[in-house]
Amino acid sequence: MCDTLGVLHGSYALFGKNSDRSPNEAQVTELYPAQIYDGGEVACTYRLIPQARETLSVLLSRPVWMWGAEIGVNEAGVAIGNEAVFTKGKYGQPSLTGMDLLRLALERAESAERAVNVIIELLETYGQGGNCGFDHTFYYDNAFLVMDKNKLFVLETCRKSWVVKSYPRASISNRLSIHADGERYGGGVCDFAKTHSDPLYSYFSGSKQRKSASGCALPTANAEEDIMRALRSHDERVKNPFAEGSVSSCCMHYGGMVGDHSTASMVIRLDDGAPTVFLTGTSTPCVSLYKPYRFGNPTRGPVVKPDDESAARYWREGERFRRALIGKAVPAEFYAERDALEKSWMAAVSQAAASMDELLIRALIEEAAFYGKYDPKNFEDVPVKKAFAKNWAKKNEALILRKEDTNH
Repeated sequence: MCDTLGVLHGSYALFGKNSDRSPNEAQVTELYPAQIYDGGEVACTYRLIPQARETLSVLLSRPVWMWGAEIGVNEAGVAIGNEAVFTKGKYGQPSLTGMDLLRLALERAESAERAVNVIIELLETYGQGGNCGFDHTFYYDNAFLVMDKNKLFVLETCRKSWVVKSYPRASISNRLSIHADGERYGGGVCDFAKTHSDPLYSYFSGSKQRKSASGCALPTANAEEDIMRALRSHDERVKNPFAEGSVSSCCMHYGGMVGDHSTASMVIRLDDGAPTVFLTGTSTPCVSLYKPYRFGNPTRGPVVKPDDESAARYWREGERFRRALIGKAVPAEFYAERDALEKSWMAAVSQAAASMDELLIRALIEEAAFYGKYDPKNFEDVPVKKAFAKNWAKKNEALILRKEDTNH
């Protein structure tokens, strides 16, 4: 479960995504350098494929046990988010996952249009498939929002069939959305969504409500904070997301019979310079802070070099605060201070008041002070249903028992 949105503004573009996965699955943000290879193969999550001669530098938000990534941007200013989509028939055997395809496209493409073609070429050659669940079995096909400063594409797939359409702004969720109005088809022109959608799984994913919410935010999404607001939004029927689960909220909260949890979130500004990234590095974006990072700067905080375990520790440490919020009412002053901090960081970015690396250092110091100021034990208790409390108790116990996520 996820939500991705993007909008083109001529001289710049904005991208955002929430990665909704198992509440206990740590997600890490890693900066990979550009590389030159002399042949050989690359080991993706489930299979080997020939390595490219050259790969671009990429910033990836990656579930710790996967090779591929949920969210990413490369040095050329291409950003991609993928979504699980539920389709008719039997899913493919283990091959390339949607996350693998996302990473491979970012490593190999200097434009959004080329990235779409890379995904299509790999999909038609190798197919897609494999269990993508962390602590449960989860199979699905994939949709992608692929963009750079100038172009935005939605690519939707069913096995090796696909459809592409370009937009000035778009959002995608866990459902096929392109009908007979696609611009390019692989596997025959058709009403793609009607032909391939599994209506039952698509319905219970809550994706209709989430796609509507993110889509409504796009016409007025002129700045990073507008994308953040959309990614933090909750279904209006949810009175307190820390007292009830909801798959229909862009900021997804676990706790119900079905559904995942927003385990990472990223907002990216694409312009003529290096991409400017605002990332949580933690789960639950409504109570997280989006820290500023300029692509290619030194790694620190939640942004790490490949295979640095400190990112997973940063994520898991953040869970202490977030799990303590279950059954609590978060006070209004918490959200007000959250917004004020982020506003000050965004102002510093736009005014060039400090180098981006210095700004990230400042943000990490202020983040630590912010969370140190608020103790959930002092927040008001709210009633929760027994099933909700029981579901979270099981997840909490499993998170404590799991010593190393990378051993999964």
